[in-house]
Amino acid sequence: MEINKINPIGIGTYKLDLEDKEKTLKALLHSFEKGQNFMSTSLIYDNCNVVNFLNDFFKEVNKDNIFLACHLEPYIEKREDVEKQLDEYLKRMNIDYVDALQVHTSYASKIPLLETYEEMDKLVKKGKVKYLSASNTSLETLKELQKKFKLFSYEGVYNLECKYYENVGLIDFCKENDIKFVCYQALRRNNIAKMNYPFLLQMATKYDKTQNQILLNWMIKEKGLNTIIKTNTIQNIDSNLESLSFSLDSRDIEILNKFQDERFNNIEIDWKNEGGITIDKLASQFIIN
Repeated sequence: MEINKINPIGIGTYKLDLEDKEKTLKALLHSFEKGQNFMSTSLIYDNCNVVNFLNDFFKEVNKDNIFLACHLEPYIEKREDVEKQLDEYLKRMNIDYVDALQVHTSYASKIPLLETYEEMDKLVKKGKVKYLSASNTSLETLKELQKKFKLFSYEGVYNLECKYYENVGLIDFCKENDIKFVCYQALRRNNIAKMNYPFLLQMATKYDKTQNQILLNWMIKEKGLNTIIKTNTIQNIDSNLESLSFSLDSRDIEILNKFQDERFNNIEIDWKNEGGITIDKLASQFIIN
């Protein structure tokens, strides 16, 4: 599909409800019918069961009409494991190619990251992959990758409370180098709304929208970012898509832009996975039950 037609609200597949597959498939098909045409997935989601389930989705939807991003996970011990893992995606979903291939975390491969990307680049030349992307790296690592490979997108945590990538300049780097930044945990699995920040409650009343719709509107229309949102219900899908139907005024945008949550800012990221909080776990801190 044409990359300039990617819907900024993508389909997340982490923790899809596979207890009621018929309901979930109906929801995914509704997302597609409503224009959501970007999807991100991984073999580690529910121990490959999510990827297996997407086989049913692609029986109903022509793969050419979905931009599919797939993650390479910590099963890479030698160069040939890169293509082997990609082939597992293709086989399980019964598709011929993926649009974007990215290493899920910078420590996911036991061989040097640049060597991993060299193998990934070979898959582009073979036609099994259209674009190389990145995910969950430091700014320094992203710069190293960008020097040698043209990256299409970068998938990273970003939301009102977790502004790490903005604060260190990684989002600006992406914009300067034409790398599409895709936010995961954009709503922190509804935990931002559960905080009931007075300014967000006031905005929700002012615009007659939900707090989550305010947040999505701000990230997409003001910050110029893409998002991936997982939902299992048609009602929530429609609600998310309606978040682009209005405009925030400059004063409210300024409030959202300036907000910082020091709880998250004070966390030191463990980039080597040595027992600390890795970047992919950042948004899972301070969960409200």
